[in-house]
Amino acid sequence: MASAYEQVRHTRRLAAALDASARLPLLRAGLRLGLFEALRTPQSAGALAERLALAPDLVASWAQALHAQGWLRRRDDAYEIVPTVAWLLDSPAAGALQALVDLAAETLGRQLLELPELLKGAERPPLDPYQEAQRVAAISGMAEGRAVHALRRIPGADRPRRVLEVGCGRGGFLAKLLAWRRDTQALGVEADPRAAEDARSRLREAEVSRRAEVRVGDFMTLELAKGSFDLVLLNHNLHRFPPAEHEALFRRAAGRLAAGGVVAVQTPVLVEGPLADLLGLRASLALLDLVLRMNRGVFGLPDLAGLHRTLAEAGFGATGEVPVLPGGVVRYVWARASS
Repeated sequence: MASAYEQVRHTRRLAAALDASARLPLLRAGLRLGLFEALRTPQSAGALAERLALAPDLVASWAQALHAQGWLRRRDDAYEIVPTVAWLLDSPAAGALQALVDLAAETLGRQLLELPELLKGAERPPLDPYQEAQRVAAISGMAEGRAVHALRRIPGADRPRRVLEVGCGRGGFLAKLLAWRRDTQALGVEADPRAAEDARSRLREAEVSRRAEVRVGDFMTLELAKGSFDLVLLNHNLHRFPPAEHEALFRRAAGRLAAGGVVAVQTPVLVEGPLADLLGLRASLALLDLVLRMNRGVFGLPDLAGLHRTLAEAGFGATGEVPVLPGGVVRYVWARASS
């Protein structure tokens, strides 16, 4: 029988879990309806509801719930946003952060409801490639600038002239890369036609489309000239390739590289350490690994030691790693083709 102290401690943990399940929908409502934006100026729930023409009782309960969870401050009867919410609104990656909140609120809970049946052996559902492109765009959008900067620290990848991105998704990274390197030409290969069209639009908006092409197809079978690229990129999509096929994937990438060219695989990794724990990223990435594996044809986050070993078996020479995010929770694993 648990002591009174243990019962209180367990109850607090359960209450925290229940709060966490509600937090994303509450944040999503605040972002989508302009509630947080309006609360840059302290005001009562009644004034907020009148200003935005929303249901007064629900606005009052929404504000009360987020105040209880620490996402709003209250002075007398006036609410205002806390610094974390201001960061969500004002960060250079605000669009990506808010897209991530949207995506998680809309899909994560629904997917996890299926876990009991999947654990018992139910057939895993196929992952919609366009939905996956949206998820990857939301996650990687927070770090695209950092990822481009990280390329500068990879030997042989700091001044690429001819770049191939395998699985370019919606084109965000390719647009950032071409904006940084004005003398770079790039080809994106994307299996999903909808994501490929999004990528073309993104490249046009970034005014770099004259130096880029997006082709629809499977990288493993698409006709691509050998030895024609200095840099081959795989950004946040290695989990879509069966581990048993990684060596063939890397051999094909090596065949498209010029002598001394580099392949760079950007991926989240499951890491332990004080910084990853402090940032809350270890738990988030463990959850991401689980959600990925719940889909048919998706294989979870890679094992780093195995990834280095497979690159060597595929014929690459030197390999190494460069962190993209603090704590190394997202990093590039790179390898150089033999001269």
